[in-house]
Parts: sequence; structure tokens; C-alpha cells
Amino acid sequence: MTERPLQLDVTAEGAMYAPDQQYRLLDIARAADQAGVDFIDTTEHILMGLNALHSGQGWDPHHLEQPQPEALTTLAAMAGATQRIKLLSAVVIAPLWPAGLLAKSAATLHALSRGRFVMGVTASWHKDEYDALGVPFHLRGQILDDNIGACRALWAGAPASFHSPTVNFDGMFCSPRPAPGERIKVWFGGKFTPRQIRRVVTLGDGWMPYGGLHMTLAEKAEAVARLREAFAQAGRDPASLDICDSLAPVDNSIARTLDQIPAHAEAGINIIRVHLRRLAKDPDEVLPVLEEVVRRFEPYRALKVS
Repeated sequence: MTERPLQLDVTAEGAMYAPDQQYRLLDIARAADQAGVDFIDTTEHILMGLNALHSGQGWDPHHLEQPQPEALTTLAAMAGATQRIKLLSAVVIAPLWPAGLLAKSAATLHALSRGRFVMGVTASWHKDEYDALGVPFHLRGQILDDNIGACRALWAGAPASFHSPTVNFDGMFCSPRPAPGERIKVWFGGKFTPRQIRRVVTLGDGWMPYGGLHMTLAEKAEAVARLREAFAQAGRDPASLDICDSLAPVDNSIARTLDQIPAHAEAGINIIRVHLRRLAKDPDEVLPVLEEVVRRFEPYRALKVS
């Protein structure tokens, strides 16, 4: 089986900084780019409602006001501030976007970044957000499938047509779009279910089994093996499947947090995600934390994920 090098993704969240200091996210992007980090990602909620205090992971009241800049806009700014680092949305809540707008925004970011964009998507959990934006919460899984299917159609050529339970169009043009032979990678977040397997295999390129799923590492390893098998059965190269997973902080120690990396690599995870905010005590520590994460990650690059 093909072996791949381990890669590093760092998360730059708006919550790291005050609302009037969101420009500091670009400093993180520049520093990560210059330090050789492979990916930088940012998170998304469009709107937050009071229901978040009692659902999902159980937010605290102050979380409702924490800055969460829109992901694709933030990544576009990061694209202009960097040269080589890949740009990951972790995540875009795809059902909250009209399919054509999502396709156009992603294709624009792909073009402006010279192909460095990876679109991480999920259906998410916050019903208030869906209600406020007029999207049926109970249909979010179907809309996710349909929106990404529509994106694939619009990115593949023109005129494009697509018909599904929630998205329908004929003879539409989306330009810019990926050139022939180019592909905008889509990584799916969310619970590991038969539907998720079909979603990743037919529409996607990777899976993000982040901490909110409460899976053990052994369960994740089993899921990765099942996804690779499904890729092979579908005629796709299992070695092309990306698995991006977060490290849980350990004792507020960067060294002990990164000590978890070999076990993650053994489980088939080839992209290690580190939340900078969870390891930095205050905003002025974020850049030094990034520097230490990069330094301590370097020896792990010798690990290969099979």
C-alpha cells in the first residue's frame, strides 16, 4: 500500500482575537506559511442563537458573542497573504448556502489561491441557525448531498444541469471553475454512518472525524479502514483519501499534546489538526505557540501513514 507523509494543519479561529483585531488572523496565516505548515483552517457559524446553550456541545453564554468570521471570506484574505500553504474550511456549513453561490464562492477561492483551497463541509447541529436562515433543519443531510452534487456539476463543465430533491437547474454556467484535470477537494465532517461513507466516496475526497463525534481512536481507525475499502470498491485510489483529525490538548502542554501523533498516524490519520487557541493562554501567545508546534511537529514528518 502507498505510504504518505504526515502533514500539519493549524486552526486559526476568530475567537482567538477581539472583534476589532480579526486582522491578526492574517498574521497567523503568514507565519504558518513561512514556517512550512501544510494547512491552515478556520471555523464557521453564520449566526448563533440561544438554543446553542442547551444543544450540540453545550455552549456557554459568552460563546454566543465570540467572533466567528465567515470562513470563505477569511480564507480568501489568507490566500492573498500567503504563497504555498493550503487553505481549509473547517467547516463550511454547506446546507446554509444556496448551491450555486457555494459553487461560485469555492471556485473563486480555488482560482485566486492557485488551487490551494480544500472545502471542508458538514451539516452541523444548530437548529436556530437554520431557522434564522430559512433552511429546513430536518432536511440538512439531503441538502448537503444535493448542494455538493450541484457544486460538482457546476465545476465539471458548462452548461451544467443538476436535478435532486432540493436543487434543480438546467443549462447554467459557473466561471471561473476548475480547469480540466483540476479538482476542488471536499472533505466531509460528521458522524460515521453508511450515508457518510456514500457521501465521501461519491462526492468527496476526505473525512474529518473531529472531537465532537466522541469516537475513540480505535473506532476512528476502523472507520478509516472501511472508507478505504469503500474507495477501492468504487474504483478510487484508497491512497488519495485524506483523513484530518484534531489533537485533544493534554495538560496545556504542546509536547504532551503532540505525543499523541504516532497513535493517530497508526490509525490512518494523515493530517494532524492543532487548535492554536486551545494551547495559547492569551492572544499574544498564539504566534509563539505556533512556532513551538511547528518545531515539535518536524520530527513526526518522518512518520508514514499507510
